Amino acid sequence: MSARINRRALAAGLLAATAVPAASKSANLADLALRGDDTARLPDHAAFWSRLPLPFSLAEAWHKLSPATQAEIGTAVLGMALAQYVYGDGRAEADQFTDEDLRADASDVADDLLNRIDDRLWVLLPDLYGPDGDHPAWAYTAGMVYPLGTVLPDPEPAPAPAVDPIFSAIEAADVARQAHQAAHVGLDEDDDAQMARLGELVDADRAAFEALAEIVPTTRRGDVALADFYLRTLDDPDGQATAHLEHLRAVLADAA
Repeated sequence: MSARINRRALAAGLLAATAVPAASKSANLADLALRGDDTARLPDHAAFWSRLPLPFSLAEAWHKLSPATQAEIGTAVLGMALAQYVYGDGRAEADQFTDEDLRADASDVADDLLNRIDDRLWVLLPDLYGPDGDHPAWAYTAGMVYPLGTVLPDPEPAPAPAVDPIFSAIEAADVARQAHQAAHVGLDEDDDAQMARLGELVDADRAAFEALAEIVPTTRRGDVALADFYLRTLDDPDGQATAHLEHLRAVLADAA
């Protein structure tokens, strides 16, 4: 039967470890396998922190804490990393700890420490984090935050995107073309009125097509729609132009 870890005991033990006098542990340090202090350093992200008018650097903030508190927080950070390792999330099943209860409890411990550390630091460093429930003074002074509880005005609605003019031109050309084609159905070529009407529709079809040809689409969707229109209206007996236009249309559609 696998042993089940006591979450509260582990969390308390991680934090209470610093209460043991250093002298009582010094004799055992020589027996521990440590990598020393010459390994790769963590990034300090100085470029980001320089953008904030902090009252003191993060290193200075750390040194403002008592040795006992530094040890408490350092132990908690080590505990989070160790608990995450025991939890083993993301590792192959063969690389994980075999005790599922232990792994689940390790996840709870890591989450518990992570969720508590913000509140702990907030209490310890109000000049850096701000007093409980408020922003720090440096953020207010720099105009980087609104007073808590401020009701902000509703943002201005974003302007509607401009409509590609090719779509209305294609619609007008399609309507004119369909009207022209419909006029041929049942046409009596001896009827002067019908022939005059047909002439008007032919002229309107040509004018709509020529107007369309003057417009350059402003969107990739408009490019595709124009290619579709030409494919519908193309008179191409040998099919070569159609094949080229279908290729162009496919390229435009993929890019869109």
